[in-house]
Formats: sequence, structure tokens, C-alpha cells
Amino acid sequence: MRSFFIALALLASLPLKAAPLVAYTPQPEGHPTTVALASFIERVQATTGAEAPKYVPIDDGKDQGKFLERIRKGDIKVAVISGSMVGRIDPMANVMRLPFILRNTRQMFGLLEGQLGQDMARKLDAAGLVHLGWYDGGARAIYSQTKLGSVGAMKDVKIRIPARKDLSDLITSLGGTPLQLPYKDVNSSFESHKIDAAENDLMSYESEGHYKRAPYYYVGNNHIVQFEALVVSKAWWNSLSEPQRVALLKAGSESSKFDRDLWTERLAKARTRLEKEGVKFLDYGDSSILLSRVSTIYRPFMNDPATRDLIVKLMTARI
Repeated sequence: MRSFFIALALLASLPLKAAPLVAYTPQPEGHPTTVALASFIERVQATTGAEAPKYVPIDDGKDQGKFLERIRKGDIKVAVISGSMVGRIDPMANVMRLPFILRNTRQMFGLLEGQLGQDMARKLDAAGLVHLGWYDGGARAIYSQTKLGSVGAMKDVKIRIPARKDLSDLITSLGGTPLQLPYKDVNSSFESHKIDAAENDLMSYESEGHYKRAPYYYVGNNHIVQFEALVVSKAWWNSLSEPQRVALLKAGSESSKFDRDLWTERLAKARTRLEKEGVKFLDYGDSSILLSRVSTIYRPFMNDPATRDLIVKLMTARI
């Protein structure tokens, strides 16, 4: 019996093994989001002594309600979440994701770094997620096999989209025909003429070789300018010391800048390469026409005074 208690005492004296640092990125390896998150996690490890990260599968984020609950509970400690997930907590995020409401990422980050972003961060905190930085989520635009000289030219154009209702509503409002197809089938669908156009951010357009089948990219008509949020579980955050929290706040800020710099650098290189490959960067309509076409999508948000005021402010700036 004595030897049993001695063994217990020896076990108790051993340092506890750190719990795995469970993390999530919505993007594949090598993407700016994933690279920036990895750099942040290195700082987390150095600050807290955490083990190497264990990343949960990208598809885990599809059920947004359950996924956010996993972060709240601390099952996932560090994550980059999409603007649509933020929108489940603060409807202002959904306004920022409306089609054609934002011109570019500069305008988007101006809002996120201001009072609007501070209010979102407070709501995330109240929901059990501590916000540490805003990441770039990419600006989506349409690209086509043949030139679309106007919004009217969109009529009946078959445009590939992912399984997203907001994009389906957008393409329909422009007069096109939305087709939900797997991302891996885009090139073959262009070749078989199953689709006439598609939409995505410039980096994906270049990296997947879509430009070889659709050489017209409407960079002046970004229909959705997306953002992501770097967050940590508040349950985990509360277990950290004050110096550790201060260090992670700084690391989060630096990580978000790193993410934006990566996007800027890669987009510049992609555009230079694409121009050499013969891609034409165009517009297909001015702001007033586009906003008029998508007005029905805005309508539900006009019933809430808070979201209505933000829409009016952004529409005024857009026109």
C-alpha cells in the first residue's frame, strides 16, 4: 500500500502534459489565411507552451451553429471564421456581405478597424469568442468565356456558383442562370460548354487555371468583398494569465497585417502574370445600375433601422 501512495506522489510531481491546441482554418494549405494563422499559432505556442496544433477538417465549419458552439466550449481554441459565421452573431456582418455594397478591401478594412468592427468584436466576445484580428477573405468577381459588355449581356448566361443562396440570388438578379457545381468541375464544365462563366476571387481564378477557359475577368465589379475573423475561445482565453493575453493580442494584430500583406503581394503577382497570359480586366456595369438590380436582395435588411442605416451609408458611398 505504501508503494502505491509513493507511486501516486511521483506521478503528481510530474509536469502535466499540455492539452492539444485544436485549431481551424477555412482555407487549404498555402492560402494566406492558413499561412497567417500558422504564424499566429507559433506565437501562441511560444507564449503558452501549447503543443503543436491539431487542425480540424475544413468541412467541420459547414454546420455553423454547431461549430461556433465548439469554440464557445473551448473544444476548438483558435479559429479563423468566415464573415457569414460572424453574421450569425452580429447582423451588421451580413450587411457587409451584400452584393456590390463594398467597393474593395480598403473600404472594408476601414469599416472593420473603426466603430463598426469594434461593435462586432464586442458581440463576438459576448458570444464566447475573443476577437484578435480581421483577415482578408478575398473579393469575388465574375469571369467569362466571352466578353460581357453590360449588365444586359448577363441575360441567360450560365454562371457556376458554389452552394450558396446569396450567390444564387445575385446571379438571378443580374439576369443570369446560376448553376451550382463542384469547384473541381469548373474547368471541365467550361470545356463542355456546360457553363459560360463562373465567379471567385482572383487568386483562385489564377491558381486553378480558370483563366485559360475564361479570359475576361470583371475586376471592377467585385460583387462580394469578404472578410474573416481570427478568434479564440473565451473559455480558453480566461485560463490565460494577463501577460499571455497581452502577448496574444499583439500577435493577433500582427497576424492580421501579415495576412493582408500576403494577399496584396499574391494578388499583384497573379494580375501581372494573368495580363501576360492575355486576360482582359474589365467592368460590365456602373454602380447605380448594379445596385438597382440587387435592390430586392437588400429589402429584408431595410426593415431593421440599424442595418438600414448602414446600407444607406454604404450605398451613398458606393454611388
